[in-house]
Amino acid sequence: MNEKQKIADDPRRGAILQAAFDVFVERGFEAATTAEIVRRAKTSKRTLYALFASKQDILTALVRYGSQKLQPSPALPEPQNRAQFLAVLEQFGRGFLREFLHPERTAMYRLAIAEAGRGGALVARELDANGRQPVMRAATQFFDQAAARGIVRREEIATLLSVYFSVLIGFAQLQTLLGTEPPLGLEAIAQRAALATRAMEQMMQPDNSDS
Repeated sequence: MNEKQKIADDPRRGAILQAAFDVFVERGFEAATTAEIVRRAKTSKRTLYALFASKQDILTALVRYGSQKLQPSPALPEPQNRAQFLAVLEQFGRGFLREFLHPERTAMYRLAIAEAGRGGALVARELDANGRQPVMRAATQFFDQAAARGIVRREEIATLLSVYFSVLIGFAQLQTLLGTEPPLGLEAIAQRAALATRAMEQMMQPDNSDS
C-alpha cells in the first residue's frame, strides 16, 4: 500500500505527517521533537508510535508521500502521431515541473539532503524509488510507444530523455534549493516545458508518422 492510500485509510497518519513537516521545516530534523509533533497533530505519543516506529520513520514516510505525488498519471496516453507526442510531452513537462519545484517539495528535499548527509541512506533510497524511478519508467514507456510508431528512433531514446530532462529542469532545482533564485512561476514553467519539447522536436527524425 502506498503512502497516499495509508493516509486516506487513516486520517491520523496524515495529521501527524503534516505536523511533522511543519516542525521539521521550522526547527530542523535534529531539533524537532515528537512531543511538538503530537501537540500540533492533536494526538498522543501512543498513537504516533503505533503508526511510526521513530522520528526517522516519519521523515521517510514524508519523503515517500512527497515523491509519490511527483509521479505522473498511471499511464501517459499512447502517442498516435508526432504532433500528439509533442503535445503530451509538453503537458507532462508543465505538470512535472509544477510539482517538482513546489515550495513544500523543496523544503522536503532540503530535509532529506540534510538527513542523507548524516548517513540517512534510507531517505535517499525513498527519493529514488518513489520519485525518480517511476517518472523515468513512465517517460521511457511513452518514448517506447512513440518508437513503435516510428515517431522516434528506439536507439536514441536514452539520449532524448537525457536531453529532455536536462533542458526541462536545468539549474532550476539547484537554484531553488540554495535559495539563490525564486521558484519558477507558472509562465516560466510553461516556457521551460515548451523549450524542452522544441529541443526534442529538433532532435527527432523527419516527420513520417502521419503519412
